[in-house]
Amino acid sequence: MTRNRIYFAMLASLMLALGLSVTANAQYLTSARAGFVNRTEGKVYILRADSLDGEKGRASLGTQMRNDDRISTTANSYAEVLLNPGSYLRLNENTEVRAVSTDLASVRFELVKGSVIAEVGEANKKAPIEIVTPKGTLTIAKDGLHRIDAKASATIVAVRQGEIHLGTRAELAANKATKIGRGKVASLTGSDQIGKSDLAKLDRDVMDNLDVWSFNRAQTLTAANVASLRRSRVLTAFGGGWYYDSFYNCYTFIPYRSRFYSPYGFGFFNNFYDCYYYNPYYWYGNGGGYYGGGGSVVTPPARVVTGNDRAPIRREAEGRGIDTGSIFDSRSASGAGDFGSRTISSPSTSSSSSTISAPAPSRETSSGDSGSRPSMPTRP
Repeated sequence: MTRNRIYFAMLASLMLALGLSVTANAQYLTSARAGFVNRTEGKVYILRADSLDGEKGRASLGTQMRNDDRISTTANSYAEVLLNPGSYLRLNENTEVRAVSTDLASVRFELVKGSVIAEVGEANKKAPIEIVTPKGTLTIAKDGLHRIDAKASATIVAVRQGEIHLGTRAELAANKATKIGRGKVASLTGSDQIGKSDLAKLDRDVMDNLDVWSFNRAQTLTAANVASLRRSRVLTAFGGGWYYDSFYNCYTFIPYRSRFYSPYGFGFFNNFYDCYYYNPYYWYGNGGGYYGGGGSVVTPPARVVTGNDRAPIRREAEGRGIDTGSIFDSRSASGAGDFGSRTISSPSTSSSSSTISAPAPSRETSSGDSGSRPSMPTRP
């Protein structure tokens, strides 16, 4: 009995030491605001609300938006902004978004022009996300995946997972908001109501570069989650939130519970044990499931490619992956068909450099070592 007590005491001490070591090395984003820029590709700009000369600065990883700031992209440029923990707003090229409220209790962004994809992984029903469009306000209170396109005559809302409501947060609470369900496309023209003529069935095979980029970002984020936990090798759970991963040079999400699956079907974990056998790039056939945490077989939601409800991609001997260095087959990015034999590539990007009013993170490598990993971005 005494020997067992000594053994468990030593094991507990070891686990505590490992946990403290990882906590000390973990780079945790403690921001209490939405609007943190997690990824930019190409030329992305930010216009500060207090800018006296109206001059834009370059936004990059580490730029924190404040209320009334505007972030915009140019041609062949994309941006990812963190909303509440587990949720993202991804901007298409030639898009402008204004941060109305970055308070996590009342997240509210305005789509001024262009297109965005809102991936909401862990929605807070008590603090739903609002997106203002030129043709009405949308409220997201449940996990889901939504694309919003602001066009000249109408705002097009495509609900690929979950649901979204036409109306404000207050109208949703009073049951006065109009629901747009999964698999529907709504055309908003400025009315508070949506008629049958304004609704259509989502064409699950329609896609463009924004859909591809968003899918690849979702995959990268879960790969960063799994990689960081495997490097830590700590079996105890992490605290939920945003953690910086130097290998992928972005903040990834650590869920508050042991695991959860994003609207795209990718797994996120908060401890090494649960993610040990998980591979974000491949699905392995085994009676309709895949190898999950601790060697057990679990069945996640179907992975979604550009909003399509697909069965998990399986092969008996070898997994089929998403190759970010390849391109589609002979069809164009806007073509239709089955993704079973395709790979997905990221859109081409142009280089960028940081300037003036949008503080950029430090990305310097150690002297004499051009191959070292980038350092954690400094907070503005």
